[in-house]
Amino acid sequence: MKHISSIGIDEIHMGKRIGDKGYLIIVRDLKSGATLFVGKGKKGECLDGFMKKLKSSKANIEFVAVDLAPSFTAWIKANLPHAIIVYDHFHVIKLMNDRLNKVRRRISRELEDEDKGEIKGLRWKFNRNNEDLEETAQAEIKQCCTLFSELGITYALKEALRRIYRIKDLVFVENALQYWFEKADCSKVPELISMAKTIRKHAAGILAFWKTKITSAIMEGFNNKIGWLTRQAYGYRDEEYLILKIFDLPNLKTRQTL
Repeated sequence: MKHISSIGIDEIHMGKRIGDKGYLIIVRDLKSGATLFVGKGKKGECLDGFMKKLKSSKANIEFVAVDLAPSFTAWIKANLPHAIIVYDHFHVIKLMNDRLNKVRRRISRELEDEDKGEIKGLRWKFNRNNEDLEETAQAEIKQCCTLFSELGITYALKEALRRIYRIKDLVFVENALQYWFEKADCSKVPELISMAKTIRKHAAGILAFWKTKITSAIMEGFNNKIGWLTRQAYGYRDEEYLILKIFDLPNLKTRQTL
């Protein structure tokens, strides 16, 4: 690992029989795609074995792409203090979708049973990009946002946050985020106010996405391949064998030629 400079870290749930409480931590080289380390669990200390490998290889890690989990951030700052942390847009939007879903569920709990039909079953439509929805789904979302103002405000700001990632100029991005913060703070929606605090707290790593052009998309695609791997075998009982298969996974083809 001597020449590795940028890595991605992510956790994946594998079921109760695998890892620590079902979780494995995967570390990959963002340039080559090679699997560098597989740890058991989802906390930062589960990466201590990887740190031993880094020290022995004398690798100089410059960039780390990771989600917004506090345990990962704390571990990186403690063990790789000179590395730039990059929070990928995928994780930011995923977190925003989680907050949107909390608003939807909170409103649903407050409704009478006969009124819950207006909002029931719309979770995945709310989470998808608006332009990717069919016209009927867009109409459903629009009607729901009209009926429930908090949900409408949250959905509008979710879409606005997505559009910020289309901006290329960093100065414009910073101005757009500041405007987004103001709208979230004035919304009086608890979940939006909390989301604004989270983005402010992680602002340096979020803005690093524009500065470095580094993304952890390779990690998300790899997690899908791990899912494919376990489906092919109908699950793995031998934990160590599964980990060996994950190391070898970048060399495997997941598509069959027809």
